[in-house]
Amino acid sequence: MQVKLKSFPVRNVLLVSALFFSFFGMMAEEIDSLRTFNLDSIVVLSIKQPNDNWTTPVSATTISTTFMEQQHLNDMKDFSATVPNFIMVDRDSKLTSSVFIRGVGSLINTPAVAMYVDGVPHFEKSSFDINFNNIEKIEFLRGPQGTLYGRNAMGGIILVTTKSPFRHQGTKLQIRYGSYDDTYFSVSHSDKINTRFAYDVGGNYTHYGGNTPNTFTGEKADKLNSAALNARLEFRPKTHLNVRWTNNFEYVDQGAFSYGDINSETGRVDSVSTNHKSYYKRNIYDSGLQIDYHNGLFWISSQTSIQLLNDEYNVDQDASPKELYFAIQGENQRLISEEINIKGLKSSRYGWSFGIFAFNHDIDRSTDVFMNMANPNYKIEKRFNDYSRGFAVYHQSEFQLLTHLFLQAGIRYDYERANSVHKENKVMDNHAELRNEYDSPLTFTEWTPKASLQYRFSDHTQLYATLAKGYKTGGFNTVFETEEQRTFNPERSWNYEIGGKSSFFEGRLHAEFALFYIDIQNQQIKQLLDLQGMKIFNAGNSVSKGFEVSFLAKPLTRLTFNAAYGYTHATFKNYIYSETIDYSGNYLPFVPKHTLSLIAGYRIPCSSYLVDHITLNAGYTGLGEIHWNENNETKQPFYGLLNGSVDMEKGRMNLSVWGKNLTNAHYLGYYFEMSKRKLGKPGKPFTAGVTLTYDL
Repeated sequence: MQVKLKSFPVRNVLLVSALFFSFFGMMAEEIDSLRTFNLDSIVVLSIKQPNDNWTTPVSATTISTTFMEQQHLNDMKDFSATVPNFIMVDRDSKLTSSVFIRGVGSLINTPAVAMYVDGVPHFEKSSFDINFNNIEKIEFLRGPQGTLYGRNAMGGIILVTTKSPFRHQGTKLQIRYGSYDDTYFSVSHSDKINTRFAYDVGGNYTHYGGNTPNTFTGEKADKLNSAALNARLEFRPKTHLNVRWTNNFEYVDQGAFSYGDINSETGRVDSVSTNHKSYYKRNIYDSGLQIDYHNGLFWISSQTSIQLLNDEYNVDQDASPKELYFAIQGENQRLISEEINIKGLKSSRYGWSFGIFAFNHDIDRSTDVFMNMANPNYKIEKRFNDYSRGFAVYHQSEFQLLTHLFLQAGIRYDYERANSVHKENKVMDNHAELRNEYDSPLTFTEWTPKASLQYRFSDHTQLYATLAKGYKTGGFNTVFETEEQRTFNPERSWNYEIGGKSSFFEGRLHAEFALFYIDIQNQQIKQLLDLQGMKIFNAGNSVSKGFEVSFLAKPLTRLTFNAAYGYTHATFKNYIYSETIDYSGNYLPFVPKHTLSLIAGYRIPCSSYLVDHITLNAGYTGLGEIHWNENNETKQPFYGLLNGSVDMEKGRMNLSVWGKNLTNAHYLGYYFEMSKRKLGKPGKPFTAGVTLTYDL
C-alpha cells in the first residue's frame, strides 16, 4: 500500500534547485544567517570544537537566533529539512521525539544523535524536544562525532548554546498569537554588573489549543501547555579564569497519542476518536557548572552537569472509543556527569587536546497496562530500575603536514557498565501474581577513532576527507517475548566522507558540499508487539549513502538567499526478518530521501514615523519520500511547506506577521499499523499569526 498525498513532484523540486543554485553562481557580504563567526574566546562553551566550523573538516550547519526568529523556528521539529538530511519525527509528544541524520537514528531507544545544551549532555530522546529561550545558536554537526562526544553520536550531534550576559545585555520581551489559540510569552533580562560578574534570567510560557479534534470527547487531542525558567551566572575573577553556572527548568503538559484511522483512498487521517484521555507531563531540570582557565600554553575546562527528569505518559493504547486497553508509563531520570578537557594553545605545526568523561545515569521506569477499562482492578504491572555508569578517555591531534595540508586524528575509549532490574506482576482484584523477574547486567567497551585529511587552499576554501567510526550502546527492552530478547547489542558504523567549503566574492557567497557513505553493522531495529509496545533487536547490516549541498548568498545589500539540499539513500544490506520474510534491499523507515530548504529575505528601508525597516521573508521546506515500515509497503511521498512573514521594525521593536504551510499541504507526521489498523498523525495545517518583540 502507498499512502497517496498531494505533493510537489521531486523532479520539479530538483529543477528549481538547479536554477536556484545557478543563480547564485551568476550573482554571487557579510556572514550568512545560518552561520556565526569569531566568537569571543572567553565565552566559548566548548573547547572540543574550534570556534569556527567553517574552517574545520566537518559538515555543519549553525542556526543563529536571528535566523530562528526570522523564520519562526519555535521548536526542534521545525529544523526538519531546514538542516540537510535532518528530521525530528513529529510522532506523538515531546517524549517520542526521534532524530535521524543521514539515515542514522533511533525511534524508541537511546538516540543515535547526541545533544548538549550549554555543555550538559542529554542521554535520552525524552529530553531532546526542549523549550527555546535566550538561544545564541544551535549547531548541527553531521556524521559520527564519537571521538569527542562518545556514545550515541554516530549520526551526529546537536549543540545548543545560550547567550552570555558578558556579550548581550538588556531586557527582551516577546509575545506571539496565532491559529489554534497559539499563545507564547517570554521575557529575559541580562546585565553585566562589572567586568567580573554578569547574569541572565528569563522565562516563557506556551499554550497551543491543538489542531486535531477528538470526535469522541469533543476536545483537541494535541493541545499543549508548557513553561520554562532559566538562570545563568558568569564570574571572571581573573582575566584568564571564567566560571559559568546555568540552570534550566521546564514543565510540559500536552495531549498524547493523537492517532486516527487513515482513509485508504485519500491517505488522510479521518478522525481521532478515543474515550480515554491521553496526555504527557514532564518536569526537567538541567544544571551545568563550567570552569575555564587558559594561559599562553594551554586551556583547561571542567564541566559538571546534572539533569533530573520526571514524566508520565498516559495513553489510550487501543486508539479507539472502546474500553479495551490503556497504559500509564512513568520515568524518573537522574544523570550526573563530569568532563575535563585540556587543549594546547601555543601556535605551532602541532595541536593537541586530551579529555576524560565520567557519568552516572539512573532511570526508574514504571508501566501499568490496564487490560480492560471496565474492570480497572485488572492490570499488568512492570517496574524497571535501570542504571549505567561509565567513563571515557579521548585524545585528538592536528598536524600541519605541508603548508596547506593538515591531518586531524583522534581516538576515544568508552567503558560502560549497565544493569536493569525488572519485576512484572499480574494484578487482579488487588492480588499480585509474579509473572517475571530478572536482573540483567551488561558491559560495553568501545574504541572510536576518527581521522580527517584537509587541504586548505586559503582561509576561505578547503577540501577534506574523513574516516570515522560510530558507536551506539546496547540496552534493555521494556517489552519482550523471550528471555533472549531482554537485551540488545551495540550498533556500530564506519563513515566515509568527502567534502569542501568555499567563500566567494568577498564573502557574498558561501558554498559547501559533502558526500558520505555509512556502513552500519548490527543495526538496532524496532518491532511492534501488538498492544504491548515495541522491542528492539539487532537485525543485521545497512548502508546509508548520499550528499549535501548548501549555498548562502547576499548578492545585494538588502537581499539574502539560503539554500540547502540533502539526499539520503539508506537501505538494509542484510535483514532477515523471519524464515519467510527478507527485508534486505528495502529502504530504512523514517528516513527522508530528499530534504530541501529555499529561503529568501529582502530588507526595505523606510523613512516614516511608524516603520524604519520592512523585511519580506519567504521559505520553502520539503522532505520525502519517507517509508514508514521495513516492508516498504507504505510511504509518505515528497511534500513541501511554503512559509512567509512580513517584519516591520521601529527602533527596538519588531512586529512580524507570519504564516506557515500557506498552501495547506496535507501530509502525515507519523504512521504505524496495529491490530490490522492503519493509524497516523496528520501534519500541521495552515497557521498564521503575529509576533511582537521588544528589546529594551
